[in-house]
Amino acid sequence: MPPMRSRTSLPALLVGAFCLTALVLLAAPPRQQPRGPHQEPLLPRQELLRLAGRGYLELVADYFWLQTIQSTGRAFVAEEYRDIYPYADLTTDLDPKFGLVYVFAGGVLPTNTGREIWANTDESTRLLRKGLKQFPDDLKMHVLLAYNLSAFHQQYQEAAQVLERASKLPGAPSYLPALATRLYAQSGSVDAGLALARTLANSAEDEETREIFKQRVRDLELEGELRRVEASIGRFRQEFGVAPPDINTLLWLGFLDRPPYDPQDGGFFIGSDERAYSHTQQRRLEIFTPDNRGYQWAMPMER
Repeated sequence: MPPMRSRTSLPALLVGAFCLTALVLLAAPPRQQPRGPHQEPLLPRQELLRLAGRGYLELVADYFWLQTIQSTGRAFVAEEYRDIYPYADLTTDLDPKFGLVYVFAGGVLPTNTGREIWANTDESTRLLRKGLKQFPDDLKMHVLLAYNLSAFHQQYQEAAQVLERASKLPGAPSYLPALATRLYAQSGSVDAGLALARTLANSAEDEETREIFKQRVRDLELEGELRRVEASIGRFRQEFGVAPPDINTLLWLGFLDRPPYDPQDGGFFIGSDERAYSHTQQRRLEIFTPDNRGYQWAMPMER
C-alpha cells in the first residue's frame, strides 16, 4: 500500500504558497508619494526566497523579471533607472542562466543625466561581468561590456581585451579586431595593439583584409613614435614651463635621443594643442571621447 502523502504534502504546499505570496507582496515596489523623495525597492533576501520558493525558483525569477521590466517602464530619472539593478540582480541570483536579463538590464541601466554625465554605469558593468561568468561566449555581453569599459570607465586596455575575445566568437562583426587595436592604442598599450594587428595581418584570408591590418601596423608604429615625442614634450615642459616650439628643439637640447621615424616617410610637428602629429596622418589613432572630438580618425573597415 503506497504511503499516504496527501495529508502532509497539501498543508506544506499551502504554507509554502502562502509564504511565497507574502514575500512577493513584500517585494512589490514602494508607492512613492507625489513629489516625495525617491524610495529604492525593498526586496527579500535570495536565501529566504530559495527557502520559501523551493521547487518554484524559475517561477519566482520570472516574477522579478517582470518587476525588472516594469521598473524600466516607470523610470524617468537616474534614481528610478537604478531600481532596475536590484530586480535584475535578484532575478539572476535566482536563475543565473536567465541570459536575457543581463543583456536587457545591462543595456538600459546607464542613464545620461546631461552633458555626457552618466549614472548607473557601475551597476550595468557589474551585471554584465556577472553575466559573462555564466555565458562566456555571448557576443552581445562582450560588446556591451567593452563599450562600458571604454565609454564610461576609460579602462581602454581591458575594453580592448574584451573586444579581442569577442572578435573570435561566432558571428562577430569584422570590424571588432580593428576596434580592439584602436583601444589598445588609446590605453597606451601600443605593443599589444601591434602584436594583435600583426597576427591579424598574417592570418587574414584575403588580400584586402591583410592590407587593412598591414596599414594598422604602420599606424600603430607611427602612434608609438608620436607617444615617444609627446613624452619628450612633457619633459621639456616640466623643465622650462612651456611647450617646445618644434621637434628640432627637442633634438638639439637632448630631450629626444633620435629623430622620430614615420613608416610612411612623413615629417612630424607639434600642434596648437601641444601634441605631436605627423604630416602623413594629422589625426591620431584614438577613439572618440568628449575631450578629443577633433582628433579621431577611422580606417575604412571601421566606418
